[in-house]
Amino acid sequence: MSKRILVQLVVLSFAGVSLTAMAAGPTADAQGGQAQMESQGKPRQQVMPSIPHRDWHKGQRVPSDYRHYNFIMNDWQSHDLKAPPRGHKWLGVNGDYVLVSTSNWIISDIVSGTP
Repeated sequence: MSKRILVQLVVLSFAGVSLTAMAAGPTADAQGGQAQMESQGKPRQQVMPSIPHRDWHKGQRVPSDYRHYNFIMNDWQSHDLKAPPRGHKWLGVNGDYVLVSTSNWIISDIVSGTP
């Protein structure tokens, strides 16, 4: 009977360890380094490598994948960008900056973030 109790205790201890690991949540590496970036005080910016800055064109409509609040740059001053005109927003994508109209998502200006 003592073996039966011992086996039950071992099973319960493994169950407790796995539940504790799940409750802790993902690590910084599993979040793509987001926790490290936020701890350094830098703004969070989405990275979608499919469209580099040389593929953006004035007059082009921004793809729907980029029409998300995660891409909108509200801190344009800290990136040495001009103030967006009324009805426009700066988007930050892959280190580049794209000025778009918020009514139709047409690109008005493009600023490369890389020299």
